[in-house]
Amino acid sequence: MTNDPETLTGMVLNGAHGIYDVHTDHGVLRCTLRGKLKKSFAQSQAVRSLAKANPRYDKMLQQSKARRAEKREAVAQAAPARLSVGDYVRLRRLDARTGMIEEILPRQSELARRDTSSTDKKVMQQTLLANLDQVVLVFATTQPDPHFGMLDRYLAICESAEIHPIICLNKADLPHEPYVEREAELYARLGYRVIWSSVITNQGIDELRELLRSHMTLFTGPSGVGKSSLVNAIEPGMAIKTGLISSATGKGRHTTTSSQLYPLTGGGWLADSAGIRALATWNIEPADLPSCFVEFRPYLGECLYSDCTHIDEEGCAILQAVRDGVIDERRHRSYVRILLDEER
Repeated sequence: MTNDPETLTGMVLNGAHGIYDVHTDHGVLRCTLRGKLKKSFAQSQAVRSLAKANPRYDKMLQQSKARRAEKREAVAQAAPARLSVGDYVRLRRLDARTGMIEEILPRQSELARRDTSSTDKKVMQQTLLANLDQVVLVFATTQPDPHFGMLDRYLAICESAEIHPIICLNKADLPHEPYVEREAELYARLGYRVIWSSVITNQGIDELRELLRSHMTLFTGPSGVGKSSLVNAIEPGMAIKTGLISSATGKGRHTTTSSQLYPLTGGGWLADSAGIRALATWNIEPADLPSCFVEFRPYLGECLYSDCTHIDEEGCAILQAVRDGVIDERRHRSYVRILLDEER
């Protein structure tokens, strides 16, 4: 082995306080950012802003798809403002265990939320994971009770980012209310993959393990739904602490503090992340939101008025579909809540 620096390409597995573990063909290296690159990131972080939301709703489905395609292209071409788990990097190997990151490569996709440390939602966003293929949205059947309005928000985010979502209803071994079964059937009719899982009975574990093979997958959902336990069941031996439920409140407590990529023995990567109860669709343009509800898509462009918001307008094709029972009324209420939140 020569003493000359060696340039490698790798993927960020985790990071904290400016230190990153990067997977390469030569193993995992502990890396820092090159000084000039670190300064450039700090400057871009300070000035980064999101595109302003279009106040009107006169863009139909094809235009919405075009905007999302442009967004994907911009994501793929732009240098990230902050290094995130899943980013591909070029680095200079310093020795057998350490390296220095020289360049962050453009992303193919990203799942982002508002940075909770920022008071201005238009200024900063936090990428939860870069270059992921799919998202497993984990909700419990009970303890805590599932919040399907929140699931609708998660699905809208995945649809906007064009990242494949999988719905996982965990703790299937516990007695739960009948409405949970009805909601699961609704999502299945909409074309979403719904998996019932239990680490107690092993239900759904093999199915999840197969779905994760050869993909980069984010596990996410509210606190206390059993994400870490599922990860340990899918890939035995992973050192992830399991969560506990408070008997006083029924709400979960965070036990995983940040995102971390783990290699799967069957191929692929799995990310376990902290519960993200603050996740919101603030970065979805209001004009794009209707197309993020898959059952709305056949009716987009059919309304009497081109600026229809699909809330209470005369001649709205989507509202007529709700009255006809073709579109679920609860899902439409979720859409309205998200839209009104977006406008504030």
